[in-house]
Amino acid sequence: MKTLILCDFDGTISTYDMGYILVNRFSSEDWKTIDQDYCDGKIGSKEAYSRIAGLLKGDGKAILHFIQKHSDIDPYFSSFYKYCKENHIDVKIVSDGLDFYIRTLLEIHRLNEIPFYANTTHLLSGGGLEISFPHSNPECGLCGTCKKKLIQFHRADYDMITFVGNGLSDRCAAAEADFVFAKDSLYPFCIDKDITCHYFQSFSEILADLKKRIHGVIFDLDGTLIEAYEAIYQALDEVFRQSGKEIFLYRDLKNYLKADLESTLLQFFSPEEAQKTIPIMRKKYAEVYIDHTHFLDGAKEVIETLHARSVRMAIASNKFGRFSREALAHLGVSHYFNAVFGAGDVPRNKPFPDMLHASLKEMNLPPEEVIYVGDTVTDIEAGKEAGVDVYALPTGFHSREELSEKKPKRILKNLKELIRLQENLFHSS
Repeated sequence: MKTLILCDFDGTISTYDMGYILVNRFSSEDWKTIDQDYCDGKIGSKEAYSRIAGLLKGDGKAILHFIQKHSDIDPYFSSFYKYCKENHIDVKIVSDGLDFYIRTLLEIHRLNEIPFYANTTHLLSGGGLEISFPHSNPECGLCGTCKKKLIQFHRADYDMITFVGNGLSDRCAAAEADFVFAKDSLYPFCIDKDITCHYFQSFSEILADLKKRIHGVIFDLDGTLIEAYEAIYQALDEVFRQSGKEIFLYRDLKNYLKADLESTLLQFFSPEEAQKTIPIMRKKYAEVYIDHTHFLDGAKEVIETLHARSVRMAIASNKFGRFSREALAHLGVSHYFNAVFGAGDVPRNKPFPDMLHASLKEMNLPPEEVIYVGDTVTDIEAGKEAGVDVYALPTGFHSREELSEKKPKRILKNLKELIRLQENLFHSS
């Protein structure tokens, strides 16, 4: 598969937004009004640059000296580029910035062989500069460099195009690319628009993702693979009935479910009362859960497919361990898992990493070869504590936006997306 990675430059490859700090250093205060109009969406970058160009003061020598003093780039970008080059992954830069400082920074870091697209500048002898826009899109005209247009231009030559970016000028490209690495303001944009992406802070994480081979998957259970809400509600109802309290409506159950049984009960009972009610709830749950437990959509297909591909699997659930194992046996899939850990099987429940550490040991795999799939912020916290990439599943317990606040590696559109990972950059092999 022929692959291209298109990278934004300012704030993505470069540590600084060079265009921003140049304008701040070499122009009058008037530029901030122009910048605010751009941030507010009143004008595009093309018009903003055209206006700001007339405000820039400073000779070419002073400007170039300033660039050299602010030439830091992501410390892992060179390693990332070297890996891509060695593995025949093409890398190009697409920037809505200015060509002269991109060229200068690439030369400083001995990366000037990387092709780049940017707005074209001409430093004037009397100070200031002229800007032209060879990569703008006349159909839109907002951005100086239309990154969406450049992705479309490269489509005929590549099977997959991945985009790496961080800001406003990257939004159209993110929507057009096959896959996105996003940070800063681009990440919440991708979450809001349901664009599949991986959050990153530095190119070390992107490099790790390119190298990653998924040999194991640890799953949460309730809300990820199975659904047993009716059984949980009946067990809670028994607790409330014996305590002489009226229970909430079934439709409100998800609003009250917490990371573990004790935390759920503590919303309604004192610590002493909660401890007394736990055996009541477990007894009732044991009577009814088998008849009220079923797979979530696609779960059995995913389990069987991953097993057929020799992917090792385990369960890490805050459901009582015995109930977890019996539910999987009842559903006929327990033999697919190397280990099943639940409450009571390890010293601490999630969000502590004990279950995941135990699962990794039973799977005989290092954390970097495993992903953890769960549906709650507790799952994300536990996975991060264990050093495992977390793929969050918004099945309804938490929204995509709520899950994204904890920055999981990926937010799945559905469970079946795990099967398609082999067709992406990140595959099991």
